[in-house]
Amino acid sequence: MYMVLDEQVKKGGRYTKREQEERKLQVYHLHFEQNKPAVKIAELLNVNRNTVNDDIIYWHQQLASEMNAQDITAKMTKQIQRMEIQRDRLLDDLEDTKNLDDKIKVERFISDMDNRLIQAFSKMILGGMESLSPRVKLEEINEDNIKEFVRNLIFGDENPDSKDVYSEDELKFKFIRRTKCDITHVSNVIKKMKQDGLALCEQSNSIGSSNSFMSGKDFSTKYNLGIFANLRGYLTINEFSEISKKRLKIRQEFENKEKERREKFIKKYGPESQWSKEVEDMYDDFEDDDTSLT
Repeated sequence: MYMVLDEQVKKGGRYTKREQEERKLQVYHLHFEQNKPAVKIAELLNVNRNTVNDDIIYWHQQLASEMNAQDITAKMTKQIQRMEIQRDRLLDDLEDTKNLDDKIKVERFISDMDNRLIQAFSKMILGGMESLSPRVKLEEINEDNIKEFVRNLIFGDENPDSKDVYSEDELKFKFIRRTKCDITHVSNVIKKMKQDGLALCEQSNSIGSSNSFMSGKDFSTKYNLGIFANLRGYLTINEFSEISKKRLKIRQEFENKEKERREKFIKKYGPESQWSKEVEDMYDDFEDDDTSLT
């Protein structure tokens, strides 16, 4: 099943680059996907155990490069919460189940998986700290720029039904558009915002964003920018009140305009219940042009 890299055949020679890549891929599948220990992998591939350990360290470092410590910490926290929920559920099952042994086995299996994940994340953090090049220091990002960006977004949003909810991709898009920065910088800006409390303002993906410029394609995490602005003190109470009044005024103007539009159609085509499909389509497509009503 696995190609054996026989050191005896090589007579002590070094692996070629292709052989190294093939071996590392085999180690990845065996260790991370099949959860086999280094000793067993060394036996299966007929290579030195230290070589396998080095390959495992390599993969931890590669995984660490794709994740920052904050992301990993969040994942670890979720795993711990999951284990606590499992324990609580198990306690609830003690009183009304006859197959407790089976449930315990399942719960133990899941807990073991969670423990392995936590250990893996911990190794990734250590591997990244020891071997990866320094990243951009988030504290070097000027919070005044973030404050100005957040204030402009909220004040500039004239959607009367806005909840000040933006997806991560929307925030990146709007920040790049305003500052003309590159994707690396805006990614660090978002990380800084999360570190400063944006991560606590996460919203369900079922809640629509304030601006659906990527409607149907944007699956990134959504955040409530209004809550974040309040958390960081970017807006005063009076400013929040001013924004609410402005949006209420826009909503009232829209409702009055819609009412006037409906009355014009009723005057020309009769009660809504008598409208034909053609009139209904015309009403749906109708905006500011009154020519169809003259």
